[in-house]
Amino acid sequence: METYEKLVFNIAILICVIFTSCSDDDSVNIVSLNTFGTKFCRNDVVKVFVSAELSDDTDVSYEWGCDGGSMTNPQGLFENVWKAPNEAGTYEIWCTVKCGGKKETRRSKMTVLDELFYSNFETPYYNEGWSNASMTVAFDANKGTNGAVKLTSTKADGRFARSWNNVSVPFSTQVDYAVNACPSDNNFTEIRIEFARINNATFYVTKACFTTYPKTGAWKATYTTTNVTTGETTDITIDEGTDTANFKFKKDAFKTIAVSIDANKKFIVYYDGKKYFESSALASVQEQYYVSRSGFGLDNKVVIFADNLFVFDNGTICTAEPRER
Repeated sequence: METYEKLVFNIAILICVIFTSCSDDDSVNIVSLNTFGTKFCRNDVVKVFVSAELSDDTDVSYEWGCDGGSMTNPQGLFENVWKAPNEAGTYEIWCTVKCGGKKETRRSKMTVLDELFYSNFETPYYNEGWSNASMTVAFDANKGTNGAVKLTSTKADGRFARSWNNVSVPFSTQVDYAVNACPSDNNFTEIRIEFARINNATFYVTKACFTTYPKTGAWKATYTTTNVTTGETTDITIDEGTDTANFKFKKDAFKTIAVSIDANKKFIVYYDGKKYFESSALASVQEQYYVSRSGFGLDNKVVIFADNLFVFDNGTICTAEPRER
């Protein structure tokens, strides 16, 4: 009987050792939590993913969380999407990886700046969220600060623009750009701000543009109105001139331009750190402006590089000077 009891005891000990050994074999080691940066804009949509070393990739789960904004994709996957909150501040996201009986959590701080948008066009997702018409878009790692987007127009009115869900002015945008090709004198490049039709207005301003002609150095500031009843569209020139020192292009030479509509509905342009143009013409046309889109317009066969694009809707007026983030 004593021998039997010893045998049962030894079997029990062996089973415990086996289970303990199996449990000890479970392991998880998070190598990285990838966020493609630590500084983001309000309401930014950020792709995130975790890399982990696992003892068993068939028995693994991923749980995502954040203390501000929201994780928009389903749980359980190694990747997710974080939508930043609409308020500037410092937040955390995290991912807990479980493998068998082991788990590990990795956290990352996410700084949300008071910007509507920023892009250095460097991440793999540099082209997401943009709309383009008659424009080819590519990335060039050898241009700009650490790479730039290359825009090539294939028709007379190529567009590369981003929608803003009708944000009210003040509105300001700034970008570094360089002209690579401009075959003829009448070829243009432009920074455009497009406006929404509000309250079923039958007459409204559809866009404001600052246009340059890189071959000659000519420039003009315009706005466009639309009469919904008649279908008539009219371009109004506010001012124009020729400035070969500033606007006649040198191939691939980067310049900085900022175009804004301020709280008083003034149309303002800064170029390479200096105020270049200002007009109150828009203030007399309609009472309020809501920006629907902004971006670039290019004439046929014009090629530019763009880098470090900022957009603000908080009263900041960009001055075409280097900005720190």
